[in-house]
Amino acid sequence: MTIKKQKPLATFLFLGDFFIASYDWQKRMPFFQVYSFGVMDEKVNGLLARLQEVENKVHKPDIILIMSGMNNVVEHDYTFVNQLRRIVIRLTNRFPETEIILNSLPLAKIPVVVDNAIHHLNLNIKEMAAQTGSCYLDNFDIMAKKGESIFNQDGINLTSKAYDRWARSILEYVSFLFEDD
Repeated sequence: MTIKKQKPLATFLFLGDFFIASYDWQKRMPFFQVYSFGVMDEKVNGLLARLQEVENKVHKPDIILIMSGMNNVVEHDYTFVNQLRRIVIRLTNRFPETEIILNSLPLAKIPVVVDNAIHHLNLNIKEMAAQTGSCYLDNFDIMAKKGESIFNQDGINLTSKAYDRWARSILEYVSFLFEDD
């Protein structure tokens, strides 16, 4: 008996920093063709600088999820939301039919981060998403409010359970795109 490989539902492009790079998105989302372009230790300006390279490799993504900014936060750079805006505008112009999702930053307990900085940055990212016509996925705040521990001992890297819940929340979020298919 031959098992026929199922055609992917859609092409999913993940862009970001170590949170994207540290997880096997294709394994967790087997019904999608997944392209994961996460770079460890990268700040938002690094993502902006390498967009052309990504655009050359992925021609027509159906969904783009952007999760970037935590490395900026660690270095006390709280001005990166305008760079995220430039990324979203560029991707929207390049891929006008693509759904772009900006993911919230997790509420990490990092000693060097100013109190409530991540919360306020997430509010700015949410506002920018509305202004650019993109979507905002606020899944980490929901996990934190439920009292779930999402970080390893270092306080910044996600647990495998947190990654699984994050992936599930992304799948639930995008499921409406495929309801009529």
